[in-house]
Amino acid sequence: MGGCRWAIIAMFAGIVWPAAVLAQQSTPGAEASPNISPQPAGDPIIVTARPLPPKDEIKSLSRSITPYVSGGSLPRFNASVCFGTSGLARRTLEQVGARLALDADLAGLELAGDGCKPNVFVLFVDGVGDQMAKLVERKWWVFGERSPAEVRDILRQRGPVRAWSNNELRGADGQRVGADGLLRVPVATRIAPAVRHDMLAAIVVIERSAVVGKTPSQIADYVAMRALGGVRPPRTGSKETILALFDSHVLEAPAEMTAFDRGYLRGLYDSSTAEFASVTQGRIARRIMKEKDAELAQTTRQAPPTAP
Repeated sequence: MGGCRWAIIAMFAGIVWPAAVLAQQSTPGAEASPNISPQPAGDPIIVTARPLPPKDEIKSLSRSITPYVSGGSLPRFNASVCFGTSGLARRTLEQVGARLALDADLAGLELAGDGCKPNVFVLFVDGVGDQMAKLVERKWWVFGERSPAEVRDILRQRGPVRAWSNNELRGADGQRVGADGLLRVPVATRIAPAVRHDMLAAIVVIERSAVVGKTPSQIADYVAMRALGGVRPPRTGSKETILALFDSHVLEAPAEMTAFDRGYLRGLYDSSTAEFASVTQGRIARRIMKEKDAELAQTTRQAPPTAP
């Protein structure tokens, strides 16, 4: 695991997209730094347990961020992942890379080794809207086989982030389309789908100025949810998830991946490679509740005893 992790970090400093797509030099002040305020000595620390959200609320939030699929399984990586990025100071990229490796490991994903070819791209740019327009004009192939309408939907995403994944429809056991253009799959059953959606690549483009004041861990955890989970931020800001990091309506975003986020990724990648999306969504909700239960129990154990 250690060798793979550092191989990925090394890729962060030297990754260059074909024709230097969106390659930019980091600017002064662009490096993210922790937002830490010193506390006066002797101040009491009070830890209070927060009630668990109702299960229906968890289900609703998880479904609101889950990509829609017309059939088969939810999109996910079924191969090892390799991260590549550009646009921030080398030190920051190394920190983001180290955290992304931990997030991938948490999800149960394998990390590619030395000399791997990136399939997760994280690009920090100035003027994200203009850069996306240039991508459509000059590097349209980075959108895979998406229709013009789907590409327009990506361009219309609001805020400082644009993210998408390029997926491939395969048979339940990983069969690919043959030379004749046909995908041969087993007979469909009601137990499992005949096809699955494999993520081949994920791209996350972030406005450089938006990461000022964010920590490398926050940035990496956000990217992990968008790229590895294939999710979208909820329309209504929620502090339950790191997806609120760039939401202007949320005054204080989580400092790191939350129990909700950990549960989502673990639930997604704990599932079978060929499982109906609705089944996986139920598994994700249960895993989120399990993570939140564990977090509440740990918080309760760490809480200081009440003074008599």
